[in-house]
Amino acid sequence: MDITVIKDKIAFSKDRPHKEVISDIEKAKTVLICLEAGQSVGRHISKSEIALFALEGKGSFIIDGKENNVEKGSIVVCEGNKSHDMKAESRMVVLQVIAK
Repeated sequence: MDITVIKDKIAFSKDRPHKEVISDIEKAKTVLICLEAGQSVGRHISKSEIALFALEGKGSFIIDGKENNVEKGSIVVCEGNKSHDMKAESRMVVLQVIAK
């Protein structure tokens, strides 16, 4: 078991969202996503269920075309085979957990 201090992994890029895999184990993958204001990840579909945790900032998680406003402390769970995206209103840090 490894312990990761999330605040030590936070990094931003002015060109595109910064993504870093925190863990990749048999049943789940955890990815830290850091977005500058105005950045988005881009709509895509995953077969797996995904939990999106807003750790910092404000923005929206767009699940199957429905925009959900989120801020620090929010969580949204996306069922498998649904489109999803995220968009930052302010600097935003998101922890994404993908079930395998």
